[in-house]
Amino acid sequence: MKNKSTLPILLTNPRFLIIGGGNVALHKAKVLSKNNIYFKLISPKIKKDIYKYTSDIKQKKFKLKHIKDSTYIINASGNNKITKKLIKYKKKNNILLNISNNPNLCDFYFMALTSNKNLQIAVSSNGYSPKITMSYRDKCQKLIPKNINKQLKKLSKIRKSNI
Repeated sequence: MKNKSTLPILLTNPRFLIIGGGNVALHKAKVLSKNNIYFKLISPKIKKDIYKYTSDIKQKKFKLKHIKDSTYIINASGNNKITKKLIKYKKKNNILLNISNNPNLCDFYFMALTSNKNLQIAVSSNGYSPKITMSYRDKCQKLIPKNINKQLKKLSKIRKSNI
């Protein structure tokens, strides 16, 4: 595995493209949608539930021209030919790849996030086991008080008055 570091970052106007229309693509679509991240999706076959999360869908075979304005590419197709095309394309173009179920080829991973508005805890296995990260995320979620957002607002006011 390449030398990689983990750093949670805030993305401003990210441009995502999901390639694939099956269960893995559906999961990625849910995560992006839940985090208010706009994305496009392309696949010749698309699960009906995906339409709940985006209307920017092309039901056709993926071609490199579909990347166009996207910076973050998620290959959830399971198609090795597409993976090879994307890796070759990346060498000459400024994109970041997430190849589902192949953490060694990923430039970024999805972390399991707690569902609090102002306090989030991110759990990552660097792509090796999303199920474990979700399990630990759920355990962390239970540790957070129900009134955490109220507490954070109060502390924010105190902090601002001290500046």
